[in-house]
Amino acid sequence: MPLSVITKSDFTPRTADQAAGAFARKAALTSEAFDKLSVEARQQAFRIAGVHKVRLVQRARDLVHRAIRDGWGMDRVQRELLKLFDTEGVPPPALSRLRFVFQENAQQAYNDARRETLDEPEMARMFPYRQYMTVGNGTPGVRGVRPTHAALHKLVFKWDDPFWNYYPERGVGCRCFFHGLTRKQVRRMGVKITGGDYVRKRIRVRGQKGRGIKPDPRFKRGAFDVKGVDAELQKVLKEMVGKG
Repeated sequence: MPLSVITKSDFTPRTADQAAGAFARKAALTSEAFDKLSVEARQQAFRIAGVHKVRLVQRARDLVHRAIRDGWGMDRVQRELLKLFDTEGVPPPALSRLRFVFQENAQQAYNDARRETLDEPEMARMFPYRQYMTVGNGTPGVRGVRPTHAALHKLVFKWDDPFWNYYPERGVGCRCFFHGLTRKQVRRMGVKITGGDYVRKRIRVRGQKGRGIKPDPRFKRGAFDVKGVDAELQKVLKEMVGKG
């Protein structure tokens, strides 16, 4: 397909299968096991706060995976999760927590699938820029967007800029995402390319004089270490198995 007819939507997850595939790699952990992980490793784990039965967490993860893959609505997800807790004889968490569990994991799964696609060498050459987007309009508080995230709305970075080490999600409940852009699209938009260091040092948020944009303190600086995360998850999973 000629590059001239390729659009951004060609390289975003067009079906739920890609997102479901990204989610499927998450390890199901109890709250105790999850709390032992580094911030990076937690991005590759699934848990429900306060749930301590590993079998229940595993079944809940499988249910959420099916929901993402098959495009269930939130009402059905809640019904199925409540039914699962009832079957296991465990008091269910509040509905707000179940809603959060699904929305948080579904959002991350779609973002992960999009990033995996655009990180492919050929795709990175075609779409060398990425634009940070919030679910608001750049005004702090609109649709509950954090001030530090609103200040990043619509900024464009090179695809390999260190800024993406802070890749969305940038905190618990973050709904931010990004678009891949071609050079032609960037020129047509007339936007400047922003550098991650500039963001951290220069941008100021209204009402927070003297403070630059920083990642959520629960997210560490540096590239995502997949090998290290895999080893860490395996260690925790072995401990869980050892305890029965």
